[in-house]
Amino acid sequence: MSAADRRRAYAGRLVVVALAALCASCSSLNIGGTYLVDLRDRPEVPLVDLARYYREQTGGVIHPVMPDTSARGNRLVFTADPFNGRRIIAPSYCSWEEIQDLFALDQELFVARSGARDLLGATHAAFSRMPFDERRGVPVRPYRTLAAWGGLVYPPVKHLDHGLSFYDMRLGSDPSAEWGGSAYFDPAFQEMLDRETQTSLTAGNTLRALFNGVQSYPEKLRLVRDAQHFLYIGVMAIVADSSGRSLIAAMIERKRAGVDVRVIVDDFYTFSISSFAIGILEREGIPVARVADKRLNQLDRMFHNKFWIRDGEEAILGGMNILDYENTATGFDFQNRDTDVLFRGPAVSDLMESFIGLWKRYDRQGRTIATAESVLTVQRSAERAAGLRGSEHYASWLTDPVTRTRGLCRVAVQGDDADSQSIAALLTRYAERAQHSFVVKSPGVECTLTGPPQSAIDVLAGVMLEKCRVPGFHGTFITNGADGGWGESTIFLRSRVWDSELVGDPMWVDVMTPVIDGAGREVAQATRVVTRPFVEAGGHVYQYMNYIHAKEFSFDRLLVGIGSWNFDRYSADNNHESAIFCLDDSLRVQMERQLVLDLVNSVPLIPR
Repeated sequence: MSAADRRRAYAGRLVVVALAALCASCSSLNIGGTYLVDLRDRPEVPLVDLARYYREQTGGVIHPVMPDTSARGNRLVFTADPFNGRRIIAPSYCSWEEIQDLFALDQELFVARSGARDLLGATHAAFSRMPFDERRGVPVRPYRTLAAWGGLVYPPVKHLDHGLSFYDMRLGSDPSAEWGGSAYFDPAFQEMLDRETQTSLTAGNTLRALFNGVQSYPEKLRLVRDAQHFLYIGVMAIVADSSGRSLIAAMIERKRAGVDVRVIVDDFYTFSISSFAIGILEREGIPVARVADKRLNQLDRMFHNKFWIRDGEEAILGGMNILDYENTATGFDFQNRDTDVLFRGPAVSDLMESFIGLWKRYDRQGRTIATAESVLTVQRSAERAAGLRGSEHYASWLTDPVTRTRGLCRVAVQGDDADSQSIAALLTRYAERAQHSFVVKSPGVECTLTGPPQSAIDVLAGVMLEKCRVPGFHGTFITNGADGGWGESTIFLRSRVWDSELVGDPMWVDVMTPVIDGAGREVAQATRVVTRPFVEAGGHVYQYMNYIHAKEFSFDRLLVGIGSWNFDRYSADNNHESAIFCLDDSLRVQMERQLVLDLVNSVPLIPR
């Protein structure tokens, strides 16, 4: 959840709900647009007619996947959304992804007709031709689209069936040609980062990106069940919902088996949404430390970390908390689109050292963690002996073409007030040295680019803005727009609407749909305002089709990062946060493939 999401959730929800009730009477407003008369005027449209509609409107670019004559297809009927005349809604008993999978985009035909070099260029050209609805904050699409497509003009693309160059010519090339003279391979630059951020570079790490809960949650469950000696967890929130209870049960089983299980959580979120889960853990004898660093003038300050450590051997770090909206998410089901990373190697020792420091600071009962300290001492000594740790090895690692892009990682776990291991400082230095490109994925982009910098985020944003002005430099942000809304709050409201539809009770539908749409307009407008300077400077901004909760970074298609750090002043200046930054070609390839998938399923922000 971004800082803006939290502020809105705290301050405005009751007011918006009241206004939504008043606005429900406006649902019959005729929006207009370029639509087929027969589809607009009919209360229900079967799949066969909807398929014909898309074939006619797009010249076959969008085509049905399910045969028109199938029994299931003949039973499906669609209706115009009474709250938005440009949307088509599906039966409530169908999931988002079931509806998405009814149609597919003929990708080759779409690109060929556009005259663009790649699919992203075709998408940009399509949105550039559309008029813009200032009131709704979205482009006016030339035909009605299914609500399950979000803001896209085609069904979501869930698999990359072509090489990356088909989707993005730039990312289809060999990046190593751009790495000559990179500061990231300079031992002096890495030693400067050591001094400025109290972090260090380690070698010999192996990494695997975990995209969305469907990949990350099973790995967390496995990690818990595999724990033999200790399991250390630092997370903002653990919720005892369906998936959360399974994880809690596994943690309890390991505790009863003699494993040292410990948890550090944010105190406010324990009080608000995690109290039941934490209560269960504590009753089973699992020690829990609560981080309460809020100030009266800084209520958004929080313990925002999300990391898991098993036996000092492997760890998971990233953006996901423990709740169904994360654990079951696919990236297309209007839950959180998020990213974690699973890693082994000396970077795990660095993360474990940070957990031990946090435990000593925030465990009010003073419970010893001496066993883990002893294990850490042995591990770090062995890593030094093996040449996997120590700045004296930087030159040999970074000058060897084989080792310099194979598992060189830097872990940062910043404390309260970002007082050490500042992630903003790392990102700023990385951005300053970037020669060709950067990519930022974040739930929000919040910064001030007018006047003197007021926050570390303003300094970072200023550096990135100047990079976007350099001819040939490629700066990209992927963030939220009308489809992401208030994030987890919007996801919750959508689930209530869904439940209301299933039981035939219109109350939640009538009241909450205008709230959800209003949230989308608000977020879309804020995103356009904040990111306009980047777009005007030549940067690229995309708004994902769901709520993107991932926090990912890439510089020069070489250095990649994953963590809990949002692009806002709270993450930059106040919060406890964690991230890992790596020179690792295997991880880069994984991240770039997901980057292309995210770009294809996003709405480009067009200068207007």
